[in-house]
Amino acid sequence: MVLLRKIIVRSVLGIVAIAGLYALYTVATGNFHTVIAGELYRSARPSAAQIASWHERYGIKTILNLQGAHPEDAWYREEVAAAKAHGIELINYKLSAQRDVTAVQLEELLDIMSNAERPILIHCRSGADRTGLVSAFYVAGIAGGSELYAEFQLTPYFGHFPFEFMSFYAMDRSFEAHEARLGIPDS
Repeated sequence: MVLLRKIIVRSVLGIVAIAGLYALYTVATGNFHTVIAGELYRSARPSAAQIASWHERYGIKTILNLQGAHPEDAWYREEVAAAKAHGIELINYKLSAQRDVTAVQLEELLDIMSNAERPILIHCRSGADRTGLVSAFYVAGIAGGSELYAEFQLTPYFGHFPFEFMSFYAMDRSFEAHEARLGIPDS
């Protein structure tokens, strides 16, 4: 019994350590990832330095901020200034990670992303939930990518945990609810 307890404790500690290291990695990198090279990138809320770096390296032309405008906050004013300094269009669209996305919101988002100059950088605060859903919408609804790759955008790899008991599960429900509109056939 003591040996079994040691194995369980060590296994749990190992999982916690790996999760902690990955969390540090995502913070250090701004949770920045390529979704479709030359078209779509995703991240947590970027700093001015990250915007400059990603603009130079990836040619970002549009930023879609899913937190909406927050002119009273320093982070937002810095983002506006950095986007302007680099000739990047900043589009603000307020989306809640705890509420299901409506059909109207889906159409608005698809319209924004269809008409935005590419490459686009999508971000929310952590780059996990809202960013994951909107990236999935782009993959399936605009780029014509596979259901598997679209749903991959909503996984722990990006910091999103798709568990029904979590409030952020609204993102998973939203993707499932709009699959037909996104061109994903019924399974």
